[in-house]
Amino acid sequence: MPYAFLRKSLRLLDAIDRLVGDDLGEEAQVLVRALIETRINLEYFLILASENHVKTLSRVIDAKMLDKLKTLHATGFKLGETKIDQAFWVQIQEEIRGRHTEEEIELLKRYGFGAVSLETKAVGIGHKELYDLAYRLYSGHTHAVDFHEHLRMRLSLESNLEGTLMPAVLETTCDCVAAVIRKCNEWMGNPLGAPADHWAE
Repeated sequence: MPYAFLRKSLRLLDAIDRLVGDDLGEEAQVLVRALIETRINLEYFLILASENHVKTLSRVIDAKMLDKLKTLHATGFKLGETKIDQAFWVQIQEEIRGRHTEEEIELLKRYGFGAVSLETKAVGIGHKELYDLAYRLYSGHTHAVDFHEHLRMRLSLESNLEGTLMPAVLETTCDCVAAVIRKCNEWMGNPLGAPADHWAE
């Protein structure tokens, strides 16, 4: 399972590198936020898995299935012109209901396997500052819907903020990727043979 987080992190790193190389710093910040979320989710997953890895993996799968069911219900159990076997997915839904209370299912639908908000996960792994960085510094780029506000942000960035933001963006990118590699390496029993302080935070 951690491999999925590692793969996503490396793909995000590649995409961020390309955007920064093309002077698309603002767009890169959106992906850095996604990278921060990936790191937080990985570390929270590892905490839960250390307590009960079977239950944690089951919650991950159930959360993914519930998300898939949401999409299928929205499309009338069709993908393009292809009709999806509704009975099969209804059976999966009932099996999930047999493992969780309705309240737990709603939390899995809303927050994923952790059943808590990203902020709560960040606090749980001891890195509340990551949440603050992601959602205080970057959220304006993806959630700004007012044209004048967006224009004001663009003008500010172009005039003097870009140079101050990009070092933080790049540092956060490197820190998050290093943390993901470190955690995955530890989970696998240190196959890289790295000393304990190799990726010291």
